[in-house]
Amino acid sequence: MKKFILSAAIFLAAFMISYMGLCYLIPGLRIKLAADAMTYFIESIRHMVPLKSIISFVIGLVLASVPFLDAKRKGKILGH
Repeated sequence: MKKFILSAAIFLAAFMISYMGLCYLIPGLRIKLAADAMTYFIESIRHMVPLKSIISFVIGLVLASVPFLDAKRKGKILGH
């Protein structure tokens, strides 16, 4: 159960961080908008949601699987 909660927390954190990174760090995904900070933030989140969500989901899934892969490598899953 601990590994599941840890993986869920890692997935959530990785998803949010990568989504925000895609919003602001990748030049092709940034928006050009002359507006106040809050409007720019909201519109950055709304811009290209499906693409950014898929990319962030994959990043989160890969990082969330690390605790399970580590435990499997050590032979702790299923009592082996």
